[in-house]
Amino acid sequence: MTAPADDPAPLFDRFWLNGTLNPTQAERMAERIGRDAARPASAPQPRHARAAMPLPPPRSALAPLYGRRASGRAFGPAPLTPAQLSTLLLPLAARPDGTRHLPSGGAKYPLLAWGALYAVTGVAELAGQRVAYAPTTHALTPLGPVPPWPDMARALGVDWPTPPASVWLLAAASDALQRKYGERGGRFLLLEAGAMMGALALQAAELGLAGVPIGSYHDDALLRLFGLDGRGWPAVIVYACGAPAKKH
Repeated sequence: MTAPADDPAPLFDRFWLNGTLNPTQAERMAERIGRDAARPASAPQPRHARAAMPLPPPRSALAPLYGRRASGRAFGPAPLTPAQLSTLLLPLAARPDGTRHLPSGGAKYPLLAWGALYAVTGVAELAGQRVAYAPTTHALTPLGPVPPWPDMARALGVDWPTPPASVWLLAAASDALQRKYGERGGRFLLLEAGAMMGALALQAAELGLAGVPIGSYHDDALLRLFGLDGRGWPAVIVYACGAPAKKH
């Protein structure tokens, strides 16, 4: 496909397409993950000519949250309350003056949050609904029933027998970002997604919830399940969150 002459970021779609997953591509990725699992775990450790200088112990009110943050993939049946949903989504909300809690390149805020609420109590209109999150009003709009969990699980690329209380999709309406920054806007988009994901994880830790980012989703199938197919908004990242499974 030839990009329009006035397209400010003609390679962005190609970059995104190269990382798209469908069942065939997901199978290939699973093979690579299996081979990687057989290798010793390691992180980059650069070597330097000079010795490292130890820092003093950190002092931060956030230290307990960092200590509790984990990628929890085991969920219990307990539903989320409206208060928990409000706290979880706080980082995505706008402040009273219209600015946001998290940064965005050029203040374009291209990432939109959509949820599938499989277990919610306290508000009947939200239970079992797909929802759209509105940052300016810190509100959820019901859009229709959640997809059957087996369909969602296949689209997410997970084998969990039961759903978490909620699944959150960040999709990108990035036209304004690309008009301002061109191809560089793609990097800003990923930086923003990382900031949101880290903030959601800390909020989940504060609430004592289990949560995990998911990168194994099948892009087109997931967008269809959320009713976002045909909009041209790529699925950037997914976060599953709910009550943790009880330990036996």
